[in-house]
This record gives sequence, C-alpha cells and structure tokens, in this order.
Amino acid sequence: MTRKHLLENVVAYLAEHSSKGLRPIGAYTIATKLGEKRPTVNRYLARLVSSGTILREGDGPATTYKISRPDTLSFQVSPIRYK
Repeated sequence: MTRKHLLENVVAYLAEHSSKGLRPIGAYTIATKLGEKRPTVNRYLARLVSSGTILREGDGPATTYKISRPDTLSFQVSPIRYK
C-alpha cells in the first residue's frame, strides 16, 4: 500500500469507527484491519497526530486513537481496502 493510501485508509477506518459511536482504538487493531505491520501503522499514526487529523489518548500499551473532528477532514478519503 502506498503512503497516501495508507494515510487515507487509517483516517477512513477511524472515521468509520467514530461514526458508529465506538471507543477509540489501538494501533494493533488498525494494523490488523488494514493488513499492515504495526510499526508501519505507528509511524503513520504519529504523522496524523502531529498534523492534528487524529487524536492520541493514553500511553504505552493503552494508547488509542480517534478522529479529531470528523466533519473537517483535510482530504478526501477513499474506501478502505482491507487485505
């Protein structure tokens, strides 16, 4: 998966998850759903957090992520491509 697609798919998955009113989720769950390795997903999550697109909650193994503001996403997201 290319960098752009991975960023879009992470945001799309978190937005979909949030729209259902579910709790924030961890990197392992995101990596599993997208079929990517967790260290790769962690790098992209860090970029999305620093850009303000998503929010990080907690520390260590209890770290979870959620969309910061679903109504103001800065780019269009494509459908999620699960492996």
